[in-house]
Amino acid sequence: MTTTTLTDRYVWTVTRHLPDDTGPDVARELRATIADAVDAKVDSGVEPALAEQEVLSDLGDPDVLARTYGGRPAYLIGPGVYPDYVRLMRILPVIVLPLVLVGSFAARVVSTGESWGQILLDAFLLVLSVGVHLAFWVTLTFAVIEWSRPEAERDRPLSEWKPDQLTTEVPWRSVGLGETVASVVFSVAMAALVAWQFAGVSGNAVQVLNPDVDAIWKVALVGLFLVDAVLAVAVRRVGRWTPTLAAVNVASNAAAAVLLLWLLSRDELLTDLPTVLGERFGWSTDWSVPAALVAAIIVVITVWDGTEAVVKARRSVRAGRGVGAAPASR
Repeated sequence: MTTTTLTDRYVWTVTRHLPDDTGPDVARELRATIADAVDAKVDSGVEPALAEQEVLSDLGDPDVLARTYGGRPAYLIGPGVYPDYVRLMRILPVIVLPLVLVGSFAARVVSTGESWGQILLDAFLLVLSVGVHLAFWVTLTFAVIEWSRPEAERDRPLSEWKPDQLTTEVPWRSVGLGETVASVVFSVAMAALVAWQFAGVSGNAVQVLNPDVDAIWKVALVGLFLVDAVLAVAVRRVGRWTPTLAAVNVASNAAAAVLLLWLLSRDELLTDLPTVLGERFGWSTDWSVPAALVAAIIVVITVWDGTEAVVKARRSVRAGRGVGAAPASR
């Protein structure tokens, strides 16, 4: 039997954290297994040193093998509680983070006189911090639940599954033609309205958007609305929301929101609407809308639309995994 220092080190690494009542038995069994495998390779003409290296390589990482002998799980959150962990991590950020963003933004606007850029930056940093804490504490909670459960119950689901939890959406062609047409018409109409306003209105029309905005920003805003129209057609063509399409939607919305908020913070987005209406219709009442409210509306719409796209994409991915192929069209 061939026994070398290399084998000794391997056996020691495997058994060093095993209990005293099982460690020696595992060591003897492992040594015998290695020796038999090495002898078989030597009998086939392989050099003893090379044979030993090949056998240990075939056995793999000793720490991984130790978990097999010791019964220690190689995961933080096991299969029993993982589905509930994933569900909670999908739901909480969608609910909590938009509320934190809007609440922080509104509170800073009302209570401080800081610039729009500083307020937006602080709100973003707060959302990032809350997101990190949310992920950490939820993960820690489920890890504690996992490791506090008896070993015999670790594979048992944390909550009972019921058929009522199955999705009610059809995975294929979940985007209807009417929804697509409505989205395209709305996006094109908004692009045309913005272009018309930026070009300067005439006659009895009311000028709401500032026509003196730089041309590059005019083109960018109109283009972003048209991107939404193209995206609606792409979603219809694919038949459902995909992660890529959802990412494009989020990026487009974020770009539009950042540009609108930046122009709003520089007083370059809107005209003095109460003055315009007063001159046009003879109204003297000041019913002007605070810029902070306009900014909050922009943020809420952006977060809502992006979140909706992401949720639809997640549902489509889950539905697609459960269906081998799309049903034949008639």
